[in-house]
Amino acid sequence: MSTQLADWPSVTDTFLEVDGRQVRILSAPGRGASDARPQLLVHGLGGSSVTWVEVMEGLSEHGPVVAVDLPGFGRTPIADDDPLTMHGYVAFVLDVADALGWERFTLHGNSMGGLVGTLLAADDPDRVDRLVLVSPALPPRSPLGFLRPSRATIDGMLPVAVSSLTALALGAVGLAGPGLDARRNRALLKLIFPDPDGVDRAVLALMAADFAEDIEGVDRRRALLAATCSVSSLWADPRQTWRAIRGIQSPTLLLGGTKDALVPAKVLRSVLAARPDWEGHVIDDRRHALMLEDPETYLRLFDGWGAGAAAA
Repeated sequence: MSTQLADWPSVTDTFLEVDGRQVRILSAPGRGASDARPQLLVHGLGGSSVTWVEVMEGLSEHGPVVAVDLPGFGRTPIADDDPLTMHGYVAFVLDVADALGWERFTLHGNSMGGLVGTLLAADDPDRVDRLVLVSPALPPRSPLGFLRPSRATIDGMLPVAVSSLTALALGAVGLAGPGLDARRNRALLKLIFPDPDGVDRAVLALMAADFAEDIEGVDRRRALLAATCSVSSLWADPRQTWRAIRGIQSPTLLLGGTKDALVPAKVLRSVLAARPDWEGHVIDDRRHALMLEDPETYLRLFDGWGAGAAAA
């Protein structure tokens, strides 16, 4: 069953069969040249394909676009043999590309999706034509970097931690209520949006819909825990990820923000220092998901970089 999104009429919400499993995707047909490269969009931890909806129509000027729900997130069920690890998601993304018939593609990855994209581009350079990393969940060179959190991390994460711990404590005695949940949700939204009250209601409705109903086989709690453990293991020993960073051959665009509470700007700057051939923009006062917070800037930077990469 396919549904056109009312506020984004060129975007279709549908399912793709991948190795016998129904995988939820959002898709937009390419409006550019017939030989334009397709683009695959990979969301972050706890997100889904709808986090890309604001930029899909603009990206389709460069070729067909598909945003995918990873197993256990959004509306894609978990298969019995899904490891729910970063390398497992790398294999899954390649399976999705195969099901779409895409031999080479541009990969956009946000947060955890950026970590997946980094590993995939390093492991399978023949598949990734270009790579766009949006606040990718890349670790500091040393785990000691976590002992010196940035001001953005403290300012952004403290309200989330306080409200979550309070909810846990009150929930244990039966006093947690919708008001506290609302405060925690608002704190979470502020990790992405400077003003949650100004967010497009249609975008919030799409994001909420992915959590509003239980979908058979979609165990979000299990996926969140397993994926978090996998990311944590790569951060605890960052050597594998940094080998991947150094080994990527694809032209790469790195985007982030100085107010990102989850991926500090200093980590992104250290990555750009190690890869001076990449184009990078660490934007003042921007947060963790530029494609949601400021889709116009996302598209402008991608358009400018894409033209240069194509000429090169």
